[in-house]
Amino acid sequence: MLGNGLGEALGRSLAEAERVLDLFTGSAAVAWYVAEQHGKEVLASDLQTYSTILAASVIERTKPIADRDWVESWMRRARGRVSAHRQWRDIKELQTSLDKIPVSEAASNARSIDFGTKFPVSKAYGGYYFSPWQAAWIDALRASMPEAEDLKSVGLAALIQAASRCAASPGHTAQPFKPNDTAGRFLIEAWQRDLPAIVRTRIDDIAPRKAGKKGRAYCMSANELAEAARPGDLVFLDPPYSGVHYSRFYHVLESVARGEVGEVSGSGRYPEKSERPISDFSMLTTSRRAFDDLLAILARKHANVIITFPAGKASNGLSGDDVKALATDHFRIEEAKVSSRFSTLGGDLKHRAARQDADELILTLSTRALY
Repeated sequence: MLGNGLGEALGRSLAEAERVLDLFTGSAAVAWYVAEQHGKEVLASDLQTYSTILAASVIERTKPIADRDWVESWMRRARGRVSAHRQWRDIKELQTSLDKIPVSEAASNARSIDFGTKFPVSKAYGGYYFSPWQAAWIDALRASMPEAEDLKSVGLAALIQAASRCAASPGHTAQPFKPNDTAGRFLIEAWQRDLPAIVRTRIDDIAPRKAGKKGRAYCMSANELAEAARPGDLVFLDPPYSGVHYSRFYHVLESVARGEVGEVSGSGRYPEKSERPISDFSMLTTSRRAFDDLLAILARKHANVIITFPAGKASNGLSGDDVKALATDHFRIEEAKVSSRFSTLGGDLKHRAARQDADELILTLSTRALY
């Protein structure tokens, strides 16, 4: 959406803002954009650890990272870990035979690998979202991170993005592809992706980036960070609109970010519910109150706000019209426009979790005069 209306709305509103708060940072695309292109101090937050790691990898650095020697050292340490696995020969042989044997056989062989507790991501997701070879590399890279904070930040963000690109699932990680005649070819295609090479590619994208001013990323609720807003701050809100908690869609990336996974269950290999963040914005019974409470805090803080939300009815019970009505209780609406974006989670009651073109409402709100 940055190239389809949102970028223009941000540009117009940023002139008078000293800071920007991105309260549902998600993929951190907006946080990166504002920190890089407009040089503003960005405070970003999300309930999910992986999102804050992605945001921090750019907004908390004011210098690019040109050196790549650390990447080679990191890869060597990880290579030593994967090659020490007692079934490493079997893992490598399976990886090279993925397109030569039936998918059901490949899946069966993959799930027979014993990873134990030293490879927690592999134990949970190897043979499902990732091939054993990919999963072993994820664990090894996660356990071999550089010590320097800026390098670790970039490396971990690159690993999370690489895991996202390799995950054998339809656009998110709610469920892996099944090893059957219908989805099997997509499973094998995903399993064949070269994860370490993708990590390198992502580092080449992230490392040269830098923020104009040093910001911070926080793993906390939107309302918590909203309390830190100051008069004149610009706050960007792209809140959850799915009636299913986002932690169900992105639990694999969260596990990679944390470097640990507890017991998993179900077709999606989900961790325990206590390990998956929940949001009032994603529940039919609380979404309206949650949105109203957040806007009330921001109005009290005299911040200016940009909101994006599906124009139609979303599965958390709110529609674009509902959001607009809530906003008018607290702010002046300076601009309301509808754009289109390519959605991977859906936003309506019929097609949630499907890829589709969706109309998106962009609201630009200004604080009322100080009294």
